[in-house]
Amino acid sequence: MWQLLLPLALWPGAMGLGRDELTAAQHLGLQVALEEFHKHPPVQWAFRETSVDSAMDMPFPAGTFVRLEFKLQQTSCRKKDWRKAECEATPSGRKRKCLACIKLDPEDKVLGRMVHCPIETQVRRELQERQEVQCGRVERAGEDPHGHYFPGQFAFSKALPPS
Repeated sequence: MWQLLLPLALWPGAMGLGRDELTAAQHLGLQVALEEFHKHPPVQWAFRETSVDSAMDMPFPAGTFVRLEFKLQQTSCRKKDWRKAECEATPSGRKRKCLACIKLDPEDKVLGRMVHCPIETQVRRELQERQEVQCGRVERAGEDPHGHYFPGQFAFSKALPPS
């Protein structure tokens, strides 16, 4: 039953969001993702976020996990100027489809991050599967690996050796 309710709970704010519709954690996650993207050495031009296709955040004991899927388009500005408002997306600029997974602690400090923005034509199934694995690692960042009790986890005990 819970497996059916979780997607339903996440659905209302998950698709086609504008920047104004993002939660505070999602907005911070987007900023962290854009900073991380523009730090990447091969990137020479600034890119502007053109849409947020999907956004979700989930609370965990160690903090909030944010997952974002968004699109970027190249601007006429150099990457050091990516924050400037006058950097508008150029119609002929390269387009990228990004997946960002960010884990924030309760004070909004970044515990883990994964940002992957291939050129839009390069997105392939095996690449997406690898991104999902990396995203899962970020989701578990800062969590106690033994913090969950699973039924049967302690059901078997070792007998004492015969005396």
